[in-house]
Amino acid sequence: MSRKSFYDSEEYRLKQKEMTSRHWSAGTFDFLRKNSVRHCARPTCDRIFSTIPSDPKEYCSKGCATTVNNTGRMLSQTTKGRISSALTGRTYPDRPKSPPKTGICIRPQCGKPFVWNYWRPATRPYKYCSNACAIKDIGSRPTSPKAARAKAGVRSDIDTQTYFFSRWEANFARLMNFLGVVWEHQPKAFQLKNQRYTPDFYLPELDTYIEIKNFLSDYSKRRDEQFRGLYPEIALLLILRKDYILLQKEYAPLIENWEYSPGLPLKASN
Repeated sequence: MSRKSFYDSEEYRLKQKEMTSRHWSAGTFDFLRKNSVRHCARPTCDRIFSTIPSDPKEYCSKGCATTVNNTGRMLSQTTKGRISSALTGRTYPDRPKSPPKTGICIRPQCGKPFVWNYWRPATRPYKYCSNACAIKDIGSRPTSPKAARAKAGVRSDIDTQTYFFSRWEANFARLMNFLGVVWEHQPKAFQLKNQRYTPDFYLPELDTYIEIKNFLSDYSKRRDEQFRGLYPEIALLLILRKDYILLQKEYAPLIENWEYSPGLPLKASN
């Protein structure tokens, strides 16, 4: 008989039942059902409370415990009166606080209106009503901006309103500015079969979308194939690692504030 089949056998179950009954009869498990009746340790309180025997509780409530244990830190009535007089007529310091912002979840199956916190910058509005909707729509793969944000943030030398998700995106924007090409960062999301896809850039003068990727995983390949199959009329250009290194080799010395990625060669290998 194997170990697993022994623990599933009727013989083992009967043995455990007999042992448990014997322990209950002997009072071994009485601590699980018995309560200890105690008097509150506060001298002026006459309440009685019950708890399990192992609980070190001495007071019937937090109020009684605070009254007894915090006497050394309590302020005198004279001190309280002075503080009250000093604060009379004063208002709470003003804090810059804008009203909550509203939005509509962009997940096609949801579309629910929601409110997001006032401290979220207006330049980075929430697009989904919840993390659950975001994960279902964007996906939790490593290629998702929810999962991988290498050196993310605003670059003041490019645009104080645009939040880039990587050094490569920021450098591509610098390159477009250097070449005088008009660009937009993630202006539109496209609905695929089971998710939404947002290319990194759109070049309106060329009517072309740009996707910058270190490499194409199987997931990224399937997503790219879906996009091209559903939107054959839309031009999408992939800039992969080798392409990016060639651009860096040619233009990085000419562009101020170019960000070099650690471990990335300065020129492409053959």
